[in-house]
Amino acid sequence: MRNMYLGELLDACTKSSSIVIKLHEIQNEKFRNFCDSKWLYPIGVFRFLSLYLKNKVFSSKNIGYKLAIVSIVKNEGKYLEEWIEYYNSIGVDHIYIYDNESIDNTEEICNKYSDKVSYFKINGKVRQCDAYNDALNRYGNSCEYMAMIDSDEFIFAPPTNENILGKITSHFQSNKKVGGLAINWEMFGSSGYTKKPDGRVTDNFIYRATDNFEKNKHIKTICNPRKVAGFVNPHYAVYMPGYYAVDAEDNVSKGAFTEVVHNKELRINHYFTKSKEEFLAKRARGMADNLDIRKISDFDEHDRNEVFDDSLKKYNNNF
Repeated sequence: MRNMYLGELLDACTKSSSIVIKLHEIQNEKFRNFCDSKWLYPIGVFRFLSLYLKNKVFSSKNIGYKLAIVSIVKNEGKYLEEWIEYYNSIGVDHIYIYDNESIDNTEEICNKYSDKVSYFKINGKVRQCDAYNDALNRYGNSCEYMAMIDSDEFIFAPPTNENILGKITSHFQSNKKVGGLAINWEMFGSSGYTKKPDGRVTDNFIYRATDNFEKNKHIKTICNPRKVAGFVNPHYAVYMPGYYAVDAEDNVSKGAFTEVVHNKELRINHYFTKSKEEFLAKRARGMADNLDIRKISDFDEHDRNEVFDDSLKKYNNNF
């Protein structure tokens, strides 16, 4: 088990290095495989030592943001404004958006919120973890916590979002060994829509899966950037020695899934499918973390509408 962790740690340190992130811009499968192989582990050793020493001299005076969000997007312009406004409303201080070759109005929308949003372009396929790692490298010391999430994911504290930031930060403050908070999905379905409806996503899609739906065991991560070695999977971080992630009930969490869904205090409303029309558009965009194309059957697998849940719609009406 220890050897597995050391291998994962070295892999994360290597892939999160600015050198390897830059090399990933070269879109050649064989070269990518070389960059992600053990041949470059000496870079990881150097980066680990660099992170260790940098954390020794870190001063909290450098922190400008309590909570920031990092996200990679592609042609999400029609949804982005709602998503940014939502996170502004709950008190997120800043959002780092990495635009993966969008051809819509994504850049224009980000520029509209330039006081709250930092916008970057990132080209090529399979760049999601590169985006997360670049944000850690460049802005980790400016943020107390960073949430690595997608633009169809809304962190929510049921039933009303009361004190959501306090609920997030309490998990870190109660145990100094906690490097990350693993929050489970709450999967929302199509609510019966075949075509894209007008209005907000969070107003329109108000039916979801039951809490124990298998896909809800997936987690996304809010982390303390100084306790993270890097991301090699978009769902979870690899932590520096001595640190770990916990779930919403403070159990140690490892990997991309929890054994049990914990969504009473915090959850991520995940609007994965939206309408059938929107899912097909999502499928055509491709995936940010691998070269696969989503199967048509993914719609049916994720289109779960057993539970009426308009909690975010009610939140919108109040704010």
